Amino acid sequence: MSENESAIEQINLGYNEQEDRLLLKVGLADKTEVAVWITRRVCKSIYGSLQSATSSLLPTTTQFAAPTITTPDDKNQAIDSFIRESDDQKKIENLDFKSEYITDRQARSEAPMLAVQCMIVSIGNLPPYLELQCTNGQSVKMALTNELVHALTSMMQLATREAGWDLLIAADNTQVNIHASTQTLH
Repeated sequence: MSENESAIEQINLGYNEQEDRLLLKVGLADKTEVAVWITRRVCKSIYGSLQSATSSLLPTTTQFAAPTITTPDDKNQAIDSFIRESDDQKKIENLDFKSEYITDRQARSEAPMLAVQCMIVSIGNLPPYLELQCTNGQSVKMALTNELVHALTSMMQLATREAGWDLLIAADNTQVNIHASTQTLH
């Protein structure tokens, strides 16, 4: 792991009425925190991307379709896949949405960064990751697991309900370039 990488320990997502944005706080195992402002447009893009990423993370029923001739390898692969899916489901059921977020973490930046674009990146056989590109030129990358996708989408549904935002409209995935300025973006 490089000095900027650390395991995710906690996630907090809440609506800030004054900013009319969501604030995503990612608490890391090294007791630091990454904070990112998320606008309504970026939120929809993240939500849509996570929905499509779910299909690549979770096995589909077609992967378990019975072949015309079943070999021992096919059976073993199906059993292994079922065990992995069962383990993932148990992890999702054990997610903790009730504990308070630890607030005494050291911030990795002076102020929350502003996400302007998101994308799901997949490289070879490595797990996909969510990348949030920010106005300051930095990006936040989170390796996607079924648990993280479930946690983020659940928190987004709650936070956008509080904000009065609609997530059902199709996400706009067009690239938008925003240049840093002294104006406040909303």
